[in-house]
Amino acid sequence: MNITNIVVAICSLLLLIIGLDKLSPFMESSCSMMNRVSPTLWKELGTLQIVGGILIWMPRFRKYVAVILIIIKLFFTIFHLANNTYDVGGSLFMAALLGLLIWNPGFMHEKQTAQ
Repeated sequence: MNITNIVVAICSLLLLIIGLDKLSPFMESSCSMMNRVSPTLWKELGTLQIVGGILIWMPRFRKYVAVILIIIKLFFTIFHLANNTYDVGGSLFMAALLGLLIWNPGFMHEKQTAQ
């Protein structure tokens, strides 16, 4: 298993958990912005994260999913900071992981074995 697949698995799992939590809250500490975002938008974000968590496994869609989610993550990070809330660590971590998938540096490439 190469590093790209590990990063995809981590992103996928986090997106699925966070998306499901937006549709049916089960995690103890919720987002501090939950009451400032409309419930409809909150559920749409959750659905988008679940769909992203599935589509990120498909190499054809991976970069598109990563770009869209990075934009959303950075937008809401700025939204949090503008509203003096600072629970943005998870969002920034996800943006960094998704950025790795777009950039795909050399250490993430699978080593070719000579046959």
